[in-house]
Amino acid sequence: MKAMGMSEARNHLAEAVHRTSAEGETFIIHSRGVPKAVLMSVEEYRELEATMEEMSDPEARKLLEEGKDDIRKGRTKSAEEIFGESLV
Repeated sequence: MKAMGMSEARNHLAEAVHRTSAEGETFIIHSRGVPKAVLMSVEEYRELEATMEEMSDPEARKLLEEGKDDIRKGRTKSAEEIFGESLV
């Protein structure tokens, strides 16, 4: 993630948009050192939006927390144990 000032963003907007869409770069645009906006690809934005929607579902959050608790307590299985073969 790169940072750029408002003037730089204004002067190099086309290049920043290209780097965002073609190379997946994300930019934080600031004004006098204060973050004001984020420039990211549409694909990244849609993924973020989908994640936020999923995380707003109480059941999904509950399942995620249960999974994290299982990992902390060592209640995990390898892919080989689950599928009977290594996936790598």
